[in-house]
Amino acid sequence: MYSVTERSQVMELVQTLNDEQISYIFNIIQSMPRSDSPRKKCSLRGRFASYANPELRAKEKEAWALAAEEKEIIRCSIGKT
Repeated sequence: MYSVTERSQVMELVQTLNDEQISYIFNIIQSMPRSDSPRKKCSLRGRFASYANPELRAKEKEAWALAAEEKEIIRCSIGKT
């Protein structure tokens, strides 16, 4: 995957080419073999799978509810003082 900077540099370069140069590059690109196999989709879940701790999965299911409950307790105790 290319960065925004790299993409903008390519766009700037293409704008400086004349029609003959663009046609030449276009012909090269068209003659390249295409990959018919679908690209493997990569997700954040997949990227972070190696960091997963199976022992913590049970706790993760309850984590949001516990955090919300703690926040409510703190909010209520601050309001009483």
